[in-house]
Amino acid sequence: MLDKIQLDNQPFDVSEGQLPCLILYPDKTGGSHFSVSFVADLFLSGSKILFLTAYPMATDDFLKQVGDRGSSIARIESESDLVEVEASQAIMIKSGDQDLFIKAVDSLSDIGQRVVFAKNIEVFKPDTIRRCLGLERVVLSGDIDKCELKDEILKKTYATTVLFGQPQTEMSFKVPELPKYTGYLWGKNVEGMVSLRMNG
Repeated sequence: MLDKIQLDNQPFDVSEGQLPCLILYPDKTGGSHFSVSFVADLFLSGSKILFLTAYPMATDDFLKQVGDRGSSIARIESESDLVEVEASQAIMIKSGDQDLFIKAVDSLSDIGQRVVFAKNIEVFKPDTIRRCLGLERVVLSGDIDKCELKDEILKKTYATTVLFGQPQTEMSFKVPELPKYTGYLWGKNVEGMVSLRMNG
């Protein structure tokens, strides 16, 4: 069941109008789970998703949150799995397989209509990051302080940015002091503290 996002303790509905989105966090601050919930909310609202994460825990988290929708989710283990996959609402690339992800971005005719979720950007190769930066319906999440291409990532204009703590990397603003597992969101006509209301 989806863990619902709250903004200043009120329900907050995620939409594609909040893309591109950048979610930054160090380990154990709640940002990782928040980013999965953000994309799960988009999926449950009808968005088509292309999903790449460095580690399988996030894939499991996503599947747990979206529930019994297996028929609309394709898990891609090899290039041959990309054939006739566009009918699937979510395409989940094998965790950590950046080459397969790039093949998917290049081969999917509906890539411009998909929300591309790239999680753990701090471990991705420059080619992977640059491919993501060229997309507008993208959610990038990870630890900016550990990113090789941090300057390029921060140069992109985002409709929504969420930070779980102040990065060491120089930013154009200061994040207020935050309670544990709480982030600071700002974007088009919206700003405030975000958290998750956990279900189960």
